[in-house]
Amino acid sequence: MSGYTIDLHGRDVPEDERQDGGAPSARDVELIGGKGLGLTALTAAGFPVPNGFVITTDAYREVVAAAGLTAADPAEMRAQLPTIAISAPITEQILTGYARLKAAAVAVRSSATAEDLAGASFAGQYDSYLSLSTGQEVLDAVRNCWASLWTPRAVDYRAQHGADDRRLAMAVVVQAMVPAQWAGVLFTADPVSGRRDRIVLEAVAGLGEALVSGTATGEHVDLDKTTLAVRGEPGPGAAVVRELAELGLRVEQEFGGPQDLEWAYADGKIWLLQARPLTALRAEPASGRSSRRRGRRDRQSRPSPFAVTADHMPQPPYPMDLALFVRPVLRAVLGAIASTGLTTPPLDEVLVEIDDGVVQVIPPKIGFDRRALLGVPAALPKVVGLLRTRTDVWRARSAETLLPLARRLDTEDLDRLSDAELLDRVGELFGTAGRLSPSRFGAVPIGAAAEQVAALLLRPLVGTPRAKRLRADLMADLDCVTSRANADLARLTRTVRDAPELLAAYREREPEELGERLAGSESGRQLLLQVDRYLADYGYRELALLTVGQPSLRERPEVVHTLIKGQLERGDDQAPRDRAIRARAELAAEPGLIVGALRPVLGKLFDTARDRTAFREDSDYQLAMVPSVARRLLLELGRRMVRRGALADPNDIAFLEPDELDLPTDRTQELVARRKQAREAALPGYSIIPAHLLGSAAAGQVRGTPASPGSYVGIVRVVHDETEFATLRAGEVLVCPYTNPLWTPLFGLAGAVVVDSGGAASHAAIVAREYGIPAVMGTQNATRELIDGQRVLVDADRGTVTTVGSSRTTRTPVGR
Repeated sequence: MSGYTIDLHGRDVPEDERQDGGAPSARDVELIGGKGLGLTALTAAGFPVPNGFVITTDAYREVVAAAGLTAADPAEMRAQLPTIAISAPITEQILTGYARLKAAAVAVRSSATAEDLAGASFAGQYDSYLSLSTGQEVLDAVRNCWASLWTPRAVDYRAQHGADDRRLAMAVVVQAMVPAQWAGVLFTADPVSGRRDRIVLEAVAGLGEALVSGTATGEHVDLDKTTLAVRGEPGPGAAVVRELAELGLRVEQEFGGPQDLEWAYADGKIWLLQARPLTALRAEPASGRSSRRRGRRDRQSRPSPFAVTADHMPQPPYPMDLALFVRPVLRAVLGAIASTGLTTPPLDEVLVEIDDGVVQVIPPKIGFDRRALLGVPAALPKVVGLLRTRTDVWRARSAETLLPLARRLDTEDLDRLSDAELLDRVGELFGTAGRLSPSRFGAVPIGAAAEQVAALLLRPLVGTPRAKRLRADLMADLDCVTSRANADLARLTRTVRDAPELLAAYREREPEELGERLAGSESGRQLLLQVDRYLADYGYRELALLTVGQPSLRERPEVVHTLIKGQLERGDDQAPRDRAIRARAELAAEPGLIVGALRPVLGKLFDTARDRTAFREDSDYQLAMVPSVARRLLLELGRRMVRRGALADPNDIAFLEPDELDLPTDRTQELVARRKQAREAALPGYSIIPAHLLGSAAAGQVRGTPASPGSYVGIVRVVHDETEFATLRAGEVLVCPYTNPLWTPLFGLAGAVVVDSGGAASHAAIVAREYGIPAVMGTQNATRELIDGQRVLVDADRGTVTTVGSSRTTRTPVGR
């Protein structure tokens, strides 16, 4: 045989067609790639591996050479390989190998020569295709696996790990699909803590691809490596879990180190689908056992601090977002951490692509060793400088650079700009914002720290319940864009309420119909002008996702009408004022020498906290102008691509990255279609941080972070997005998946707020304290566990939400 295919087991292959007995050694990684090498090593050692074969790198190299692509750049390789011609001899051997498997369905998986190495796993960098049932599907999948060698994520990952692209090639593994009842991963050491005395297993019912890709959260099981005692929910059963653990230990012993295994269980048998070294394993903690137990209790008692990230990315960012700001921001954050001497993982291990154009963020594991101390003195002045950022100086810099640039580009005649000039303008916008961002983020933590210290000082002076109320009151009445927007919306609502004709229009028409109705009368036209002014002042705000791929508020005036329509139910549609003044007066009247001595300190701390919190809201809005204005420029470019036949809709440009805009038309259309499908598949249950990293959320229990104190009993109203704003009724408990400042006018109507994501420092928490209503953030599961019409007790002092049988709706006053 000419070497285009090699059977994994060396069985069912005529003797004269075998190569080296069908069991390649380590030197053969150049022939069958990392995944192929791992699987052949497993079969050679007698472990259970599904029947299959490897299409060698010789096939890849011959096909590429025949097409004249040997010296092509990554973009051309990526564009040409999915449709490249495969010679008859290679096609025949692939189809012969496929036929010999006699399988109902097969999996086709990439096996690059730079993959599953000791220093880098390359996990998720290359493509796999499951449940294929025809020879043509197998051939197409082989081509797509070859193309995945040259995706931007794979090229960037190799560059960061110093892999040599000059000899790079792709082998492909074809295996019989296991009709799995359970599947998952098994680590023979704890990949989080680094403890070598633990085995960690995760399992899902059915195929394991959703678990491996990060789109599903499975059953999590810990085992003691010595006793194999099981902790957790062993979905496939304790006996199967122990058998898996024993199998994992045998693999670890065979290959001489901690292993990362993929497995499937079907009809009473365990199959191994992949084995590779467990890379980037941190040093084992000295007091691992006790710290592990303590860590488990902590995760159960409070949500992860990363939960707040979901407020900004409740949906997957688009590929254009990834290129323009998501990757650059994360790269800058990792670089800043590394500049102190600490160790960080490469970007592609933090921003992980789980499907084509769909990513999740894996919170980075920060390494620390004695050498890190050497970087601290050099980095300390820079860190201190960022933390000492003056908010007035930042505002002045923004007023001189970002704001005039955004306003100029927002009114520029785009017809006069070339495609390249449009992209240059977009780059200028994000570059300007990027230069402002580090000091902006440096200015915010001081405010949060000042508020925390002040709260700690208050507690022993006035007692815990009163300290919680005073803290909320002293942080109320902030002068910031969010508060001003809500106040202006309240004024619009009063205008409608005071005019019978306008009030009738809002009661009779749906929000998307109101523009036409209002345009028919003078009072209606005057109101529309006021709405236009509101959108001019606050319309850059994102609706859900901070993105260039979806409209901001200014493109959706019906959302303003929805907010007005909802607020019309409230008698007093403005947050109570002067709470902070009253709280300061109360604190000033508090007797006692210690209180008197600390009063100036508390005043300064709360002044700092208020200043930095208001600054955070204002600067956040200014930075939100960037994707909103960039969207205007990109949509013009999208319209031009529609005219050229490259796109079906101008909005589809969001599914491309800037270096993909010049691809051939058919390739562009195929790429957009594939990424649209991947995005739609990812939306249900999506979290930018994988759910299993956010801490546990027990079924039937809703618990989160106290964000605004007090308690409230009321009826649940689940609101999923801005189209449902008008469904909230006065006094109901607003339950929602995420919030941003656009949602906060609803807080004037709600009796309490419960949110799946976010934390005590989120926009929602700030405005909940403004209105003096209880708020619980970061529950993860409130929108799943709670349903419309349920009566619940929101205890925002404890961070819990429980169902109750009372027929009354009551609130304990908080700062009213």
